[in-house]
Amino acid sequence: MPESNTQTKKIKAAIFGARGYVGVELIQILDTHPLVELVAVYSRAHEGQKVSDQVAGFSDETLTYEVGDFAQLPQLALDVLFLALPDGLAKQHDALWQSMAADTVIIDLSADYRFDTAWTYGQPETHASDLSSARLIANPGCYATGMQLGLRPLLPYLADASVDVPTAFGVSGYSGAGTSPSDKNDPARLADNLLAYKPTGHTHEKEVAHVLQHNLRFMPHVASHFRGIHLTLSGKLNIKLSATELQHLFEQYYQQLPLIQVQTVPAEIQQVANHHHLLIGGFAVSETEPEHFVLNVALDNLLKGAATQATQNMNLACAAAFGCEPLTGIYHAK
Repeated sequence: MPESNTQTKKIKAAIFGARGYVGVELIQILDTHPLVELVAVYSRAHEGQKVSDQVAGFSDETLTYEVGDFAQLPQLALDVLFLALPDGLAKQHDALWQSMAADTVIIDLSADYRFDTAWTYGQPETHASDLSSARLIANPGCYATGMQLGLRPLLPYLADASVDVPTAFGVSGYSGAGTSPSDKNDPARLADNLLAYKPTGHTHEKEVAHVLQHNLRFMPHVASHFRGIHLTLSGKLNIKLSATELQHLFEQYYQQLPLIQVQTVPAEIQQVANHHHLLIGGFAVSETEPEHFVLNVALDNLLKGAATQATQNMNLACAAAFGCEPLTGIYHAK
């Protein structure tokens, strides 16, 4: 019996903003995805250069970076377009994405659309049903992914905001600061150092509060390692749980989701760097204040915090037309 079209048809994909760290990760994942054909990558800085010269192991020796013309995108008849652009740039072309969405799934990895009700919030483990029919998808922030997944199982048990607000102390590798030079990605400044920044009002703090409908306080820092995020979450519950009971709650909540893993000991960046999964561990409860909990979350900011989730979102949005499974291509990539 011949294979059906849904088994043989490839997803035509393109990446705008392919020079950055996340763009490179996306290229590598899509290159090994069995149902994707990467037909265009756009970068002014690399114009005319072969992608294989810039991305280790890339299989297509002919594909080159293009400058890209936003107005010409509809003519490519793409199935999926990834926008890995700096914050604020995608929003300038809102009418284009709206018009293209009739035929193309648009996945934006910036912060431009995470609060926009016309776009589907793309945290795949918790919004899968919405993403199956989505055409405009806003990929979550990296820190925001760790915070919301670390708090979501506790939402029914968090103390009222008048009593306590959860806190998140976060440390990220300097890749989270992007490629444009700054103190937050300067190896000399970061050597044997830890830099605090944006102590209030961070966009990821607002994002998590919006998604979970629960306030929190976030204190981000950047360290000298290249990739990986570590978060320590702390707060107060309205019930008393032991550390074992707290861990069991998380294990039950995430037991059907293979990219969210739970362990007893604290999560470490070395366990998640260059991997697709997010890790939760280090469950603790205060002996003197039994309602007070602490736990750790670790994830790779470039993968589960960005490119991996974008690929999951593509798989969910394209499942009906192309036969994707939620994790198709992801375990092949790293």
